[in-house]
This record gives sequence, structure tokens and C-alpha cells, in this order.
Amino acid sequence: MLEFDPFSEAYFDDPFPIYRRLRDEAPDFYLEELDCFFLSRFEDVWRAVSNPRFSHRRGTNTQDLLAGVMPKRALSCMVPPAHTALRRALAPCFKPAATRPLEPWMRKLVGRFLDEVDDEFDVVGDLALRLSARVTFRLIGLPEEDADEMGELVGTTFERASGVRGPTEVAFEAQRRLHEYLTEKIDERGHARGGSDLLDRLLSFEHEGEKLPREELIANLYLLVIGGTETLPKVFAGAVHQLWRHPDQRASVAATPALAGDAFWEALRYDMPTLMLGSVAEEDAEICGTTQVRKGQKLMHLWVSANRDEREFPDPDRFDIHRRATRILTFNHGRHYCLGAHIAQLEGRVLLEELLARAPGYEVREDRAERIRSELFRGFSSLPIRV
Repeated sequence: MLEFDPFSEAYFDDPFPIYRRLRDEAPDFYLEELDCFFLSRFEDVWRAVSNPRFSHRRGTNTQDLLAGVMPKRALSCMVPPAHTALRRALAPCFKPAATRPLEPWMRKLVGRFLDEVDDEFDVVGDLALRLSARVTFRLIGLPEEDADEMGELVGTTFERASGVRGPTEVAFEAQRRLHEYLTEKIDERGHARGGSDLLDRLLSFEHEGEKLPREELIANLYLLVIGGTETLPKVFAGAVHQLWRHPDQRASVAATPALAGDAFWEALRYDMPTLMLGSVAEEDAEICGTTQVRKGQKLMHLWVSANRDEREFPDPDRFDIHRRATRILTFNHGRHYCLGAHIAQLEGRVLLEELLARAPGYEVREDRAERIRSELFRGFSSLPIRV
């Protein structure tokens, strides 16, 4: 009998065997205990996330949908037309024309970080997290000097413990501290100043004559900080790890830096950090081609499983920088496609190019690596290398 528990230690250790069974035996697995369908095949997830019959109104993550914590009304939980209007207001900050000029600054930062480390260092905490936090804070308009402290705090918000379904008390305390910090920064700004950063855009945003309520301002800032800071370091660490395990591919990227973007794109597919996000049926609908679901039914989309689906990707468990997959689900799909997709790829490419330019023969210290254990995220929380 097929059993699936997204909060189990076995799932935290290695979700891929159960993903394979789910795709083959029960692509629309229903877990009665949580009253939720789990979609595991690429095409089924691709269609569901772009189907207007399913919405994020009740939240998207496991804390919202499976642990019963009601979400604040951030962009990821909004529906049209308010979602469309807010997304349109924030989008200019993420377009290539706005982010491309940041590349020289990013390279200078990464170079400085590499100058500061010893022969052995953590590519997550000492490098990628420091970059992603600074880039995020610059886009939002928060003080760069706060980026390191808040970046470390973000990781703590997802702490999990065996037998606890959802965040621990430590995680809730980290969420409270981050919420407090963002509230303070909103109060300091006070009102829009005619600038172009994300905080100014949130403060000046109006929909149908109404500005965002205070709690929605905080919720959207929280989403931007989490989204911009947390996932990029895990994908980068996955790329560093896989390139070390495939020295021929690493040598190719080191010799031809133009391949760094392809390598990072494959890492986005192969080592996607977000295990699942969900939605709720706004009306009776169909999933997986045959299964009928009622209005109010919860769905969870198993992103990592979908990105390893052999029906979409030949030999999906092989890391291949030359794959150049045309469709992946790492940045979502449809109206909730990640606003930060372009800048995340820019950061990943810069990090890989700069690291390999300095240390093309780095060694990964697997014995000292640490992985996050969670139903929501996977990936390295620490990956030491020796250069």
C-alpha cells in the first residue's frame, strides 16, 4: 500500500523514492488526514497552476493550507483583479532593464566576499546568502547594513523539529522578529517619497481608490524578503555540489563561462528548493484529466517531483548542464510566475562565474554539509568547500 506523509523523517531524508511511486501509482494522491490532493506529475502541476478555477486565496504554503494558519494577504495569496494590479506595480523593479545594471555591483560584492574568506568556507552563509540578502534589500529599499542579520534570520523562520507539523517555537520567534523589523522600516519610511524601490511602490499602490492596509504592506514586504533571500542560496549550493560531482561539466563551465547560465538553469530544475506549494478550488473542477474535485478542495503541487518527472525530462535524475529544458516549474507558471526569476538567474550566473574563475578545482566537504529538514524546503543550509 502506498503511504505518503510529508511531515515524516523519511520524507525529510529523501523524498525522491516516494515521488517516483506517486508519479507512477497515484499522481493525484489523496491524503484523508489532511483532506488534500497531492499532484506529482509535471503536466498535471503545470495545468493546475495556470487553471483559474484554483486560487491562492487561502494561502500557498504548508503553514497556510496544511497546518491551518490563515495567511496574511500578500501578493502570492491575492486573486485578480487586485493581484494583477499589484503585480503590474511591482514588475518594473524586476525587469531586465532594471536589474541588468546591477551586475557590476554584484560582481564587486562577490569578489569582496571571496577576498574575505579563508581557504575553507561555506558557499551558503559566506557567499550566496550574503549576496541574495543585499540584492533583495537594495531592490526593496532597506538598509544594506541590515542584510546579513536579517538574511540569517530568514533561514530560521523555516526551522522544523521531528513530530512537529509546521514551524517550531524558534521559527515563530524568528517570524515575529522579522515582522517587527519590517514594521519598523515601514514606520521609518512613513509614506512614498516618489522613488522607484519596492517599498515606495507598495506605499504608493492604490487599487479601486484604496491603499494597501498596514498588515498587507508588512505581508508583502515579508514575502519579498523571504522570496528574494531564502531560495537562491540553496539552488547555488546545489549547483556547486553537482558540478563538483561532475568534474567534466565543471571544467566546461570554468573554461567557457557562458555555460554558467545553463548550469544554473539545470540546478534550478534538479535542485529546486521549494518542495510544495498549494491552492484551493474556487469551484468544482478536474485534476489529472479524470479526477473531479469539489469547491474548497485543497491541492498541493509537488514541485520537486514534477521537475524530476521522466514524462517531461529524459533521464531526469541526471544533472546535465547541456539539457536546456524549455519548461521547468521552479519559478511557478501562469499568473503567479515568479517576479524575481530574471534577477535570481543573474545572481546565480554571477556567483558561478566568479567562484569558478577563482577556484575551478574546489573540493566539497560533504562530511560537514548540512541540509534543511522540512516539508516545505530542501537543500543545503551549509555547504563548506575548500579552495
